[in-house]
Amino acid sequence: MANNNNTQEKERVIIKFLILGGSQSGKSKTLLRYADNIFENQHIITIGVEFRIKYIDDLDPNYRLCLQMWDKYRGCERFRSTPHTFYRNASAIFVLFDVTDRESFNYVKEELKGIPHTSECIHEVYIVGNKIDLESKRVISREEAIQFAQDNAAKYYEISAKENINVHQMFDEVGKALFYKKINDPNFTNAKPTSSAPPPKSYCIIQ
Repeated sequence: MANNNNTQEKERVIIKFLILGGSQSGKSKTLLRYADNIFENQHIITIGVEFRIKYIDDLDPNYRLCLQMWDKYRGCERFRSTPHTFYRNASAIFVLFDVTDRESFNYVKEELKGIPHTSECIHEVYIVGNKIDLESKRVISREEAIQFAQDNAAKYYEISAKENINVHQMFDEVGKALFYKKINDPNFTNAKPTSSAPPPKSYCIIQ
């Protein structure tokens, strides 16, 4: 009981993650794998914005990490006219692709072009190769992906949402690093991001 009370009394430190990628990248399934530790075999189409929260409580006696995870895709009119609203206060952006699909990899370039770089949009970018469990069908080598990430000032991870390979490690590693960086900043005041509230209307279609 004491541990639960201590957890409730901790102040939240919000870290905002954005999950981007084409329709075949597996980004929605990756989000489900991390947030709920489940995998949906059927195809998921994100309409608007999918929003999940995950807490990590054992990092600091005074603060708990609150990971806000946003997955934006089709029909998101709210952010189409004001894209900076979606990116504002994001600490990290993960751009996913399917290692068995060259078109999916090429789409990463389009996603990178759309990322704004302003004082309100300061973030780290991670390129993520998904579906590494399908090694025999792979068309994007690890070496090619790493070089591409380096050329675009990004870091690279490889995962499999289906087989639960590196998904939790990736998000936990990035989230914890940003958490400690934030609370150790001399200017840290823990002001709540203006975009901390979930979007008003979003859902997924499973086919």
